[in-house]
Amino acid sequence: MLWTASIVCFIAALLITPVVKRFAIAVGAVDSPDARKVHVRIMPRLGGLAIYIAFMIGYFILQPSSPYATHILVGGFVIILTGAFDDRFQLNARLKLMGQIVAAVIVLNGGIRIEFINLPFDQQLYLGWWSVPLTFLWVIGITNAVNLIDGLDGLAAGVSSI
Repeated sequence: MLWTASIVCFIAALLITPVVKRFAIAVGAVDSPDARKVHVRIMPRLGGLAIYIAFMIGYFILQPSSPYATHILVGGFVIILTGAFDDRFQLNARLKLMGQIVAAVIVLNGGIRIEFINLPFDQQLYLGWWSVPLTFLWVIGITNAVNLIDGLDGLAAGVSSI
């Protein structure tokens, strides 16, 4: 099932990315070159949207059963919506953080928690009540980490795939 999902999402991403690229250019969600940029021509943004649509295609085709699915999908949608508005309108940091906080709260309300950390030699560190703030910070931290490495074309998609 895991390999099937991976292949379906990969093929969907290959097919949907050119469509999202044309859409990004049409709506003006582009990064223009300047002295600080590596690229010399406009670069379409909204790559996260292509990844999310590919994920959703895989999700609806395979229909995995999980009590957490709705909260993951809605939280992901909030992140994608925030990112898409940022790609088009260059949101300030406060607005982006608000979108990330909303997504983290949705995930936490769905019962999703980092409850333990695996340690070497078959040990586990159980987090207890620390699981809530750690999960909250993890959602926001990973979102910002991917956003920071997204400066080079394709880098965020490659790292996220790995």
